[in-house]
Amino acid sequence: MTRIRRGEAIDAVTLAALHLARRDWITRVQARLQSFDVVLSPTVPIEAPAIADLVASDDEFFRVNALLLRNPSVVNLFDGCAISLPCQAPGDLPVGLMLWAGNGADDELLDCALAVETALAQANA
Repeated sequence: MTRIRRGEAIDAVTLAALHLARRDWITRVQARLQSFDVVLSPTVPIEAPAIADLVASDDEFFRVNALLLRNPSVVNLFDGCAISLPCQAPGDLPVGLMLWAGNGADDELLDCALAVETALAQANA
């Protein structure tokens, strides 16, 4: 498949092929996830950076922004649902634990999130 660069115009045939490829990928991911209640992953791969560093450089802003959006974007791409729970120890920089599942699994995801949130609160008490 042709790689599309950001901002490049996409013709209708290529766009249709991309939609079909995404639909196929979603189907395969959903099938692989059926035996799991939820998947756990970091919400973001880095700790929150200082705002001053991001304001000072557009390149740094876009580099960090891409990192911060990477993990949640995967869930969005496969049409899933997710929730992020704070999981840092008291006094540490905030980080999130992302629980995610397939499309339509919102109730199960929220039930699992409540159980994990309770466990995290007990662990940090």
